[in-house]
Amino acid sequence: MSKLAVPVGPRGRRLPARRGACGGATLVDAPAAGTPPLHGAPPVHGAPPVHGAPPVHAEIDNPLDLIAGHQLLAETVAPPPAAPAATGCGCGHPMCGEEDRDRTADARVFLVERHSVASAGLRSVLTTVPGLAVVGSTGDPLRAVAAVRRVAPDVILLGRGASLEADLAVVVALRGPDAAPDARVLLLRRAESTAEASRMLLAGASGCFPLDLAEDRIIGAVQLAAAGGSVFLPAPPPARSHAVVPPQHVGELPPQHAGLTEREREVLVQLGLGLSNAEIGRELALAEATVKKHLTQAMRKIGQPDRLRAALYAHRHGLAG
Repeated sequence: MSKLAVPVGPRGRRLPARRGACGGATLVDAPAAGTPPLHGAPPVHGAPPVHGAPPVHAEIDNPLDLIAGHQLLAETVAPPPAAPAATGCGCGHPMCGEEDRDRTADARVFLVERHSVASAGLRSVLTTVPGLAVVGSTGDPLRAVAAVRRVAPDVILLGRGASLEADLAVVVALRGPDAAPDARVLLLRRAESTAEASRMLLAGASGCFPLDLAEDRIIGAVQLAAAGGSVFLPAPPPARSHAVVPPQHVGELPPQHAGLTEREREVLVQLGLGLSNAEIGRELALAEATVKKHLTQAMRKIGQPDRLRAALYAHRHGLAG
């Protein structure tokens, strides 16, 4: 294949160099002999046919090619291999650079973090991971909705706000129909209990983790969320179960406010388990008369007139397990 630096017209006139697909003036590739013409160009006559000619990176006069950035025209005998999607074409055009690589990444991550140092740290950790691309960030949750609508991330990392309620309101907005409804949102905070974890899931989040985790655990959490999973690191402790007091007993004094001594509380616990005074004495190593004394004082403090009602009180308030 020959290179003609200056094209020549039918009467020997010098023709202006055409602008290439990426906008710059380039050399014009003369078709090899026997190569099918490109876009209706006349074939070169009088040359022997040559098979297996390599493809050419040709120039196109169509102005739309300046927008497309580049176009690779394949010769029909030997089509070129497809360029790797994750690396672009390498032609240097602005539209063939980092943005294309981000669009083809396995997971696109957007940061909503009020503290710039924390945001920079997350970006430095995640951008080193193959398959993850940080496509944007903002320190203002109010601006995040419009931003995620433009970049359509797969995972959103939401920094900790003033309260869990405020963060959950941001989650609802980020996953709304006018933002990124298909994105997975991870809160950058701990779940203090399984009840808080449930509230996060109900709001549309996919989990949470604090920023003091090791880098590999942060990376793993983001990858798991991108794959469609839910992640809570560290695992939240179970919510403490509180005894449900029936409506007719709502006004009664709870044990922690009744002024019970440790012994009186222990006697009530054993009473709630169904033990007699003698059995309570053996269990607590007390004389039966001492048990009766502690029980009488406990019943007076909690406002229960007899053993049966005192035992039911112990059950209502969780003293009997």
